[in-house]
Amino acid sequence: MLTKILKSPVAVLLFCIASFYSIQLHAQAPAVDKLAQAMTDSLAYLQLNDQQKGEAQNFNKTAATSLVQLMQKAKEDTSFKGKALAQQVMGVMKKRNDALVKILTPDQQKLYDQHKAEQVAELQTRMMSAQLALTDEQVPQVYQVNLKATGEMMQGMDKVKESNRKLQKARAAKSVKSDSADKDKALKKILTTEQYDKYEKNKEAMQAAIKEKMQEKKSK
Repeated sequence: MLTKILKSPVAVLLFCIASFYSIQLHAQAPAVDKLAQAMTDSLAYLQLNDQQKGEAQNFNKTAATSLVQLMQKAKEDTSFKGKALAQQVMGVMKKRNDALVKILTPDQQKLYDQHKAEQVAELQTRMMSAQLALTDEQVPQVYQVNLKATGEMMQGMDKVKESNRKLQKARAAKSVKSDSADKDKALKKILTTEQYDKYEKNKEAMQAAIKEKMQEKKSK
C-alpha cells in the first residue's frame, strides 16, 4: 500500500517536499530536476504521448522550482508554515494542474477526474505523515480513512451544490459535518494520543488544503 501511495502525483510531490529539509542549498537545482521528473513519472497512468510528456515536464519543472523555493522559505522562516504554507503549495499545484488538464484528451481527462479523490486523500496522508511522524504501519491505515472520508465529502459537497432548497442544503451540509466527525473517530483509533493532539492542532492547515482542492474541482 505504501508503494502504491507514493506512486501518485500528489503523494510523490508531498513526500519530496517533506524530505526537502535534508537537502543542502547547493543541491537545489538537482532537487528541482528530481522532483519534476518524479511528478512526470507519476502521470504514467494517463499514458501521455511524447508531446504531452514534454509539455507536462515543463509544467512540472516550473511547479517544482516554486515548491523548492517555498520549502527553502519555510526552512528559513519558521513562521511560514501551517495554513500559509498549505495555501501556497496548493496554489502552485492548482496552476500546474490547470495547465496539465488543457493538454489531455477527453478519455485522459475522465481518468484524471477519477483520481481526484485519491489525490486529495494522498495529499492529506503525506501532510499528516510529515506532521505526525506516522509509522509505516499507520500510513496505509490513515490513507484508507482519508480516502473514505474524501469520497464521502466530495459526494456531500456535490449534494450541497445541487440542492435548490435551503432545507436540502442544510441537510447535505450536516451530512458533510457528520462525515468529518466519523473520520476523526477513525483516526483516533489509529493515532497515539500525542499524534492525535497534533492532528487536531494542524487540522486548520489540512482543511485549507482540502478547500483549495475542492474549489479546483468545482471550477471545472
